[in-house]
Amino acid sequence: MAIAVGAVVGLVNEYRKITGARIFLGLRTSIFTSMLGFVFAVLYELEGGYLVFVTAFIVITIIAATIYVERARVLKSLGATTYISMLLVFASGMLVGLGLYLYGIVISVIVAVLSFYKTQFLNAISRIRREELLALLNLLLISAVILPLLPDRFIGPYDFFNPFEFWLIVVIVSLIFFAQYVALRVSRRGLLAFTIIGGLVSSTTVTLSIIDLSNRSTKEHQRPLAINVLLSNVPLALVQVGAALYITAGSAAPLAYLWLSLTVITLSLAALAIIERERVSPAGLEPPSTPLPFRRILEFATLLFLITAIAKVVSVAAPSYLPLMIGVGALGNALSAVIAVGLLYSRHLISAQAASQLSAMSLAVGIVEKAPLSLMSRDSEFRKIVSVGSLALAAAAILLTAVPL
Repeated sequence: MAIAVGAVVGLVNEYRKITGARIFLGLRTSIFTSMLGFVFAVLYELEGGYLVFVTAFIVITIIAATIYVERARVLKSLGATTYISMLLVFASGMLVGLGLYLYGIVISVIVAVLSFYKTQFLNAISRIRREELLALLNLLLISAVILPLLPDRFIGPYDFFNPFEFWLIVVIVSLIFFAQYVALRVSRRGLLAFTIIGGLVSSTTVTLSIIDLSNRSTKEHQRPLAINVLLSNVPLALVQVGAALYITAGSAAPLAYLWLSLTVITLSLAALAIIERERVSPAGLEPPSTPLPFRRILEFATLLFLITAIAKVVSVAAPSYLPLMIGVGALGNALSAVIAVGLLYSRHLISAQAASQLSAMSLAVGIVEKAPLSLMSRDSEFRKIVSVGSLALAAAAILLTAVPL
């Protein structure tokens, strides 16, 4: 096994040598390095004590450093990638010798992959623009630094405001906008993929980002953009079904009255995608000029927050009106409404038929809310397609729920 983990890296490096790369860590050197690590691991098992480990890494560091210095002198190159690779191959051999086969193999494969794709990585990095890198850093800042620092508690009347939840909405909206930019930057036909994948996270946010794209696009792109808003309801429905099954521990009883409407909606949208397949993901659709338009992100995040906050106030102020509470709660967050319905059913507080009807209502609200949101678009064709399509799909979700399967 020690020979194998060394050979994986060695074979890749030998191939790179054929293509012109100057690398001292070839097949034999990689195998010997891995076996040296294996020998020290065996000595540790026989003798015990951390002195063996210290000696092992002193030895491999001296060997690798000597080779690195000589290579730097001859080739006039200060790159330390191969030097680090040698240390990692040695560590892989030691892990195998200690019986940690999985860790040794994983490290060896990662080293081989990173070595082989070095040129591709460098080419990809060279194509990154300054504003794209800045947007990525800002995204990491707001999600990995600012978000964990905010207090996760409600303040104000009716627990109206939660700093953590508000900023979480900002992060989600930012992710959707950045994903849209990447999808269109990588492929000018990436709109449909963005719609489906983004819809799994938040179809409402996808709608808002497509509306923003609509206001910057030409007339010929308005119909495909509007159709993509309607297609975002497919992942919305799938996520709701998955959430309902998970909350009810796999029970399909609450969905018995919902299957027909879900089937009709999904098949209708699939037929629409097939009919419009030439235009549903149009070529030449320019990505946004800014990968992370923070001003618009804050505007949309505030809108989403106000929708969900008002729904929360209504649910507290009028707890006896369950349909109203679920319907209003589905605005901006249909998934949470379905989870609430699933919890009510799993606790035997409502019947399966009532759960189906409430789930259908939350789905209908999640669909129909796209109609008023479409008014934010400046294009009349876009507004017409989204409004008519959303109202028709929402009506199907409600009317077909009464028929059990």
